[in-house]
Amino acid sequence: MSKPLLGVMMLAKDEEKTILRSLESTRSVADEWIVVDTGSRDRTAEVARSFGARVIHVPWEDDFSKARNAGLAHVQAEWVLWLDADEELRDADSSWLEVLRHTEAKSFWLDIENLLGPSMDDRLIHRVPRLFRREPGVYFQGRIHEQIVWDQEGISETQIAPWRIVHHGYRPEVIARRDKVRRNLRLLRLALRDLPRHPFYTYQVGVTWCQAGRLDRAALWLSRAASLTPLQAPYRPTLFRDLGMVWLALGKFRDVELTLRPELERYPKYADLFVIFADALRAQGLREEALKAYLQAAACPPPGAHVGSAGINSFRPLHAAAQLCLDLGQLQEAEQSVRQALAARPGWEPALETLAEILAARDVPEGDLVKALASCAGTPPDQRSLVRALLHIGAYGEVIGLLDSKDTSLGSENRPLRVQCLVALGQWREACQIVELSIHSGDRQVPLGEEEIMDYALARWAQDQSLDRRLELPPVYQSIDARLMGSPASPDTQSHAAIGPDILRPLIQRAVQHRLIPLAEDLAALHSNGMDLFLAKTLYREGWVYLAADRLLRLLTRRELDAEGLFLLGEMLYDKGHWDQAAELFEQSAGLGFSRARPAAAAAALQSAKRMLEEAEALRPKRGGFAEERRAVGRALELLDGIGWHTHWRGRTRRNRHESAADLPLHDRQE
Repeated sequence: MSKPLLGVMMLAKDEEKTILRSLESTRSVADEWIVVDTGSRDRTAEVARSFGARVIHVPWEDDFSKARNAGLAHVQAEWVLWLDADEELRDADSSWLEVLRHTEAKSFWLDIENLLGPSMDDRLIHRVPRLFRREPGVYFQGRIHEQIVWDQEGISETQIAPWRIVHHGYRPEVIARRDKVRRNLRLLRLALRDLPRHPFYTYQVGVTWCQAGRLDRAALWLSRAASLTPLQAPYRPTLFRDLGMVWLALGKFRDVELTLRPELERYPKYADLFVIFADALRAQGLREEALKAYLQAAACPPPGAHVGSAGINSFRPLHAAAQLCLDLGQLQEAEQSVRQALAARPGWEPALETLAEILAARDVPEGDLVKALASCAGTPPDQRSLVRALLHIGAYGEVIGLLDSKDTSLGSENRPLRVQCLVALGQWREACQIVELSIHSGDRQVPLGEEEIMDYALARWAQDQSLDRRLELPPVYQSIDARLMGSPASPDTQSHAAIGPDILRPLIQRAVQHRLIPLAEDLAALHSNGMDLFLAKTLYREGWVYLAADRLLRLLTRRELDAEGLFLLGEMLYDKGHWDQAAELFEQSAGLGFSRARPAAAAAALQSAKRMLEEAEALRPKRGGFAEERRAVGRALELLDGIGWHTHWRGRTRRNRHESAADLPLHDRQE
């Protein structure tokens, strides 16, 4: 019998739900399967045997290498591919096996895609030697995060295989379910007990704390690892990537900048470092330098041996550059960058929304706008992303046009989207008819979702009509209906008469989004505790600044503003040029712990100083120094503006912001 060419070896413990998927993914290329079971209490071994794998039972001794080496001793194949049961092989073309039969290489690198979320864009990609020739002197080393080592020279004879591995085990819910953090920390402590100050294990402790959400501890261990790791260590670039990301999450932007600046010279082709560096610069208001770093990231090659996020050298930094250009008012440059991002990743929703916003800012007619978006939404166009981009800018009529198109089929999403757009356009009767006809006709395949229930209820109330009780809406809606319409609640809703803020807040927010301002006021009046303030904040965030102003001023006189409310009122005064009064409100807000208020107070003080310098310069134009001081103040203001302390209105809310209060089509409800 001829010797097998390729054997698959994997560790498994309680993996009955995933091991078959992993084994099946290798069926077309492997001749042998060795499963090392380290103590399963489920059907893992039975499932593996039913596939045709040989199961080796090995006691778990807190050492991954020991378990893998035990399995390696049973492999008969010439080549070994090692996998975990939560991994699967992709692009496994059996024709490539001819390369294994004739190559002189000792091992091959495979790209691993670590899935971090439901989208394929939520991936970390890195390259590892997972395929190696089975020969004497080859073994696994390391209690945890084990690696293949050779007794003899030859590791350099490593090539790249066209196959890739998809790893499901780094999704947050999987990590939590398997308690990987606790296990890994325990093994890493044992490893560091045997090898104190080992840089790689120190690094992995930091990574594990990051997975646990303990960023403070992660930063401590990663910083320690950075000081221990030699320059030639292959994982060093990734270590600084992870350290930069943790510091970024902790708000230590200056530390990120100072730490990564020299590393960019050492690793000038590592896109992740440039993006993290750019994010830190942007957070400090250094927008021009951040823009340059984003574009440098987009010019980098794929990460290769380094860990890299999906799209980190293409659509992600290009989109970030587009957003920066948009903030700077550079619409042409913003459109160029976002189109490049969409060319690299057609239909990517964040970039498509940004393109929609840019085109709307350029006053592109909505018909042309839809065509432009569709051309960047993939082939065929990603209808969901296209619809969401149009909703982002409030192009409700265009969404209905898409829903009416024969080329568009969004299945169960069609009716709720149509209802949402009709309500937003003020076509309340048509919206209600769609919902009622669908339910009364017995169509239960698409049940009413939470947002559709809100839209239907708001549309009925906007017409001064009670809810159709045949729809069997949640009881609290019946209670609200009775209060708004002034009718007694039915006996079965009496126990649900208490209408709390948790149900009112989303309804108020939805009403404001649909421009049903008087109805939002009526809803806010149903609860006395804090709803006036919530309504004022919602109006402001949705761009109805003048409508929010009166409410915030009334709340100020009643001493009912919280830290954010003080900040928003201060922001209004700032935009009107009342910088001294704005500074006073910002200081009060900062004293209550609202973080954005501190740079806002500094900006207001600088604006006052700039005005005084301009007045002094006008009175004594021949005296030197005023102009230079004024320019210095201007540069400081640019930095503060770049930090992003001020509210930004995007898409639909940006349009609202630029409409005058007089033009607002208010619906006056009858007494």
